[in-house]
Amino acid sequence: MKIADVIHEMTLFSGLDNKSLSEYSAQFRLRSFSKDEIIAAEGDACTSLAVIVKGGAAMQKYTPEGDYVTIGLLREKAYFGEELLFGKHERYACTLEAVMSSEVLFIPSDVILSLMEKCPVVKENYMRILSERIHAQNMRIAILAQKGARQKIAYYLLMLLHEQGDGAVHLPGSKEVIAKLLSMPRPSFSRELLLMEKEGILHLHGKEIEILDKSRLETDLAEK
Repeated sequence: MKIADVIHEMTLFSGLDNKSLSEYSAQFRLRSFSKDEIIAAEGDACTSLAVIVKGGAAMQKYTPEGDYVTIGLLREKAYFGEELLFGKHERYACTLEAVMSSEVLFIPSDVILSLMEKCPVVKENYMRILSERIHAQNMRIAILAQKGARQKIAYYLLMLLHEQGDGAVHLPGSKEVIAKLLSMPRPSFSRELLLMEKEGILHLHGKEIEILDKSRLETDLAEK
C-alpha cells in the first residue's frame, strides 16, 4: 500500500488540492502492524495523528496486574490521538493495539499545524474529526449506562446496524474484545448471544451476526 493511494480518501484532506498535499506527503509514515502488536503505548508522547487505513485496532486500558478494559474499537479510516496533539495532555491515556493485520498512517503534528494555517479546509476537517470522537465517546457512555447484559448487547447491535446499514452486522473485533468493550465477562457475552439466537432474534456466523428480529432488540432495550 502506498501513501498516495491512502491520503486522497482521508476525511482530513477532503477538499484539499493535490499540489498542497504533495508538498507535505513525503513527511507521512505508513507502517504495518501484526495482530496484537502495539501501535501506541499508554504514557507515550503523542506527536503524530494516527489513521487506521487498513485493518482495525482496540483502545485498551491495562491494569498493573495485566488485565485490560477495551475503551473503544477503531476500524478503517478511524483516527487516533487527534484530541492530544494541540492540548496540554500530550500523552496517550490508553494503549492502541492491532486486532488484525493493519496499516497505520502517521502524520506529524507540525505538518498538520502547517496545513491548517495554509489551508482552512484542513482545519474544518480536523474539527469534524474531533466532533466524531466526542460522538464515539458519548456512544460508549450510553452503552455503559445500560443495566443488563441483554440491554448492552441490544444497544450495541442496534448501533452497529445503524452504522453498517443492512440486515447483518460485522463485529469489529473478537468476542473477547467486544465483551470487554461492553464491560461484561466473555462467557456472559457468548451465552447471551446464544440465547438470543435460540429466541430467533439473530443468527451467528462467527463475527457476522444476522439480525432476524430488529423489533425484539428494540423491545429488549426499552425494557431495561
